[in-house]
Amino acid sequence: MVIEPVADDPNVEQLQRRGIRLVSIGRQPGADSALPYIDLQGRETGRLLLEHLRDQGARRIALLIGSQARHSYVDVEQAYREFVEASGMPCLVIKADETGGEEAGMQACRDLLGEHPGIDAICAPVDAFAVGAVRALKEMGRRIPDDVRVVTRYDGLRAQNCQPPLTAVNLHLDQIASLAIELLFEQINGRTGRSVVRGPRPDLVVRASSSRDAD
Repeated sequence: MVIEPVADDPNVEQLQRRGIRLVSIGRQPGADSALPYIDLQGRETGRLLLEHLRDQGARRIALLIGSQARHSYVDVEQAYREFVEASGMPCLVIKADETGGEEAGMQACRDLLGEHPGIDAICAPVDAFAVGAVRALKEMGRRIPDDVRVVTRYDGLRAQNCQPPLTAVNLHLDQIASLAIELLFEQINGRTGRSVVRGPRPDLVVRASSSRDAD
């Protein structure tokens, strides 16, 4: 199993050359990819986060994503562009190298606010970027969530331990793992009828980074 591979992922290519059966958790971007996968519903996740920010009063929402061609960036960016166009909001997208972690998130946030000081929400699917953005906002004297709301995708330890805790999404990864194992055994045993298995519906976990009413 591979988790959220990038387009033209060299690890995937090497394993396929060796004839090893593969399944992916998350779609591999690229028109030529035929890798069976569990659909993590990236666009739905993006819309869930963006609609929440809008419902909290945000009207200038920025998107901070990784520069790599990974499904969770590609799909959320597509959802974001559709969302802001339909809502009549400005399109404010910035990309950073995911290997830069929190520091990359901090710098991207500084760049965003420097160019667009009226931003009132940041959707950062990478949890490290989101934590970095929170750190940068605090340095700039911006109150969270009063001045700028921040949300992320993965409801892991970073999101939970951030101060304030980050609104995130429960992807139901235990169920995802079970579905991936089932699909992999199908591939190993030559039952190749299913190439895409839809994962469970993501659920929003609202916390203090985006809502004053959160516990």
